[in-house]
Amino acid sequence: MAPMTNGQSNTDGRFSEDELNWLAMRAQGGFGAVITAGAAPYEDDLFIEGQIGTFSDTHEDGLRRFAEMVKREQALSIVQLMPSGMRAKAKLNRGKRPAGPSVVQLPIPDFEQPRELSEEQIHAILDAFVDSARRVHQTGASGIELHGANGYLFTQFFSLTTNLRKDKWGGSLKNRARFLLEAMRRIRADLPSDLTIGVKILAEDWSNGRGFDIDEGLEMIQMMNDVGFTYLNLSAMNAKEVSWKYPNQKQTNLSRVRNVLRSDIPVVASGSLLTPQDVQVVLNDGADIVALGRAAILAPDWPKRAARPDFEIKNFPLTIEELNELGVSPKFLHALRDGLSMWKFIKED
Repeated sequence: MAPMTNGQSNTDGRFSEDELNWLAMRAQGGFGAVITAGAAPYEDDLFIEGQIGTFSDTHEDGLRRFAEMVKREQALSIVQLMPSGMRAKAKLNRGKRPAGPSVVQLPIPDFEQPRELSEEQIHAILDAFVDSARRVHQTGASGIELHGANGYLFTQFFSLTTNLRKDKWGGSLKNRARFLLEAMRRIRADLPSDLTIGVKILAEDWSNGRGFDIDEGLEMIQMMNDVGFTYLNLSAMNAKEVSWKYPNQKQTNLSRVRNVLRSDIPVVASGSLLTPQDVQVVLNDGADIVALGRAAILAPDWPKRAARPDFEIKNFPLTIEELNELGVSPKFLHALRDGLSMWKFIKED
């Protein structure tokens, strides 16, 4: 199951019963791995109210319950670490302004101009990743996934739109990739080898700023080949998309990534995959694994039923009653209605 940040946990970062129930339904439905919503790996970095956290001992009970219930279903339990950086919200973080690689202003509604991270703060965040990964491991989960996509902190360092630094953390491609690579190295060096380490990443920046293109994205992925990690989760609106830089070429970004990534590292594809036919197309295109997001909302038992000849999946929009039956809580409904407004999820009266 793909990670879906839904804001349905407690305001202090502890798992809510609604969130645990949501995840349990998908584990029981046959998903081979269940990835949590994005968790805040350090304090004062919340992006959404009700976001889970991994930065405090108070979070350990929920993490342990998550790991145990997924293990009972013989699936992998993965906790996504999502550093928000300049996308954090001051009102959720004791009034503290967000912080990122550079002081920039972006054309995003309610964007708060960030502070620039100092060298000392960067290293403190890197230490926090290790601490969070250690906490996840100690509570029995299978692994962690670093969210390096979709405009969050790792992307902010890699993108020329948000990284204007002149030191070793900015400028050249190698310097802009340093933050992610250093986080990966530290976690791999400090944690046992049985900890699964995934990285979610963009092949190219498809935001308005387009701060890096497909060629730079592929070069960074090649740098990742030398760091010990378990899988690459390719973030995309559509798993079958082609590059905006080469719109007339038929080769997909997925295929390009598979060609440069080490052959022993699986590629996870996601984005607009609803039916078994959709999944087969991307498996034929080079994906080793698929992650289902919207399909996992619609069908908690998708893996168990997908091979049946009579399998059908009812697409959005759904009524609130239908979504409630699928484990979608009132807080999750709010996120679907307001935070993910590019899609119409809810059939309103």
